[in-house]
Amino acid sequence: MSTASGSPQPDSEFSRAELARDIEHDYSTSDDGVVPLSRRRSRYSFFALWLTFVAGFTTLFLGFQLHEAGYSLARAVLVGVVGSVAYLIYALPAAYLGSTTGQTHSLLTRSILGQVGSVLVSLTLIGVAAGWIAFAFSLLATMYDGLYGWGNVVLISVLFAIFGVANTLLGFTGISAFARFVVAPLMILWVIYLMAKGLTDVAGGDLSAGGAATTTLPFLSGVAVAIGAVMWGNEPDTWRYGQPRLWWPLPAYALALAVGLVLFVAGGWLMAELSGAGPFDFGPAYRATVEYSLFGALWLGLLVATVVQIAINDGNYYEQVNAGQNLVGAVPGWRRWYTCAIVAAVAALFTWQFPRLEEGFFQVTGWTSIALPSVTTVMVVDRFVLPRLLGVTRAVEPIPSWREAAFANWPGISAVAVAVVFGAWGLGLFPGQDAAPSAGLVPLEAWALAGLLYLGLAALAARAGTAALLGVPSTAERRVGALR
Repeated sequence: MSTASGSPQPDSEFSRAELARDIEHDYSTSDDGVVPLSRRRSRYSFFALWLTFVAGFTTLFLGFQLHEAGYSLARAVLVGVVGSVAYLIYALPAAYLGSTTGQTHSLLTRSILGQVGSVLVSLTLIGVAAGWIAFAFSLLATMYDGLYGWGNVVLISVLFAIFGVANTLLGFTGISAFARFVVAPLMILWVIYLMAKGLTDVAGGDLSAGGAATTTLPFLSGVAVAIGAVMWGNEPDTWRYGQPRLWWPLPAYALALAVGLVLFVAGGWLMAELSGAGPFDFGPAYRATVEYSLFGALWLGLLVATVVQIAINDGNYYEQVNAGQNLVGAVPGWRRWYTCAIVAAVAALFTWQFPRLEEGFFQVTGWTSIALPSVTTVMVVDRFVLPRLLGVTRAVEPIPSWREAAFANWPGISAVAVAVVFGAWGLGLFPGQDAAPSAGLVPLEAWALAGLLYLGLAALAARAGTAALLGVPSTAERRVGALR
């Protein structure tokens, strides 16, 4: 990691110069791709940011769906607890990958997975984030319809998808400030009040019942959905602004998950219970909840929903933009805001074609829980495991240009492909699958498969002396480091 810029300094992210730097490139191209230590953020920035990323209407919607699947309140909360632990198994190494390199997820793939891998992963990042943008703004439009009966759900969600990129134009500074000062305090206070009021009004017997006579979602499948609901897959993008210590992100992660996958899942369960709404009636359920816990002030419900959904999509747009910058950011004369405009158009297209809300939610959480985390797992193994077990080292700085990067790391790409195919089969995501097989906790199995398979294939390549298969460029000794 570059240390040329000196030791960490107190937050100065709101100065005019820092904001201008974020708008211009936000350390997202091969020319300006490593966040210096002097630009790292305080832990408080990450508390607010990850509370916004994890504690929102996505996890409320998860709790709502668990209620409709027949889960008791205690069982729904247990799903959140187990999902949190499982997510941390992945998230801590992923954050460490970002903080020790200072690079985005996409830029790292260029060094580790080569040209082919980097293009495939960047396009996947854009697609997964677009799916989440489509879900979040479709959910927002559904809540508008529930509050005021406006209809036009598709039109409203598409318009938000086009204009919602505004905060991301400001880079990490914009999303961090919005999360810190507006979104996190507003949402948490509301859900705490909802829980305090709801638990006093719901009879004890009702807390042990759900919305279905029998549980329609197996417990481990529910945990997999919970993992997907809080998973980003590109955690290095945000934690490259953190301090390069393995356990440094744990307090922020722990608080965010405790609030998001425990408190908010319980809040979503109570929304369903108190409103008596059916599984496809989240809009009416939200109106009933606003009348119950926001003093009937529909305008306040609209404000909360709008601010929170825009904030969560700041992270999704940020993911898209960083991936796009990896692909085209080094083009002469290119500006970061061009990439913002393109990804907004992609998000609008996905939103226009988004399926029914509940179906889309389970599809997006499923793919999110396996695709990008499998990529990150392979990069973690390459960065931290191969040097120790195989003596294989690969420098990731300076960031290679597209011409300098290797063509492909075939063992890494193969490991990711096998893991994703297994995960998609295990979660029942392929077209034509009637139901998911009983395959355990599929996301964790997919991550483990990706990492172990890559380790095995890398060992075979190293023993055979075929460095090119691992994506080490021919100029490795001079530019990227040798394969030893």
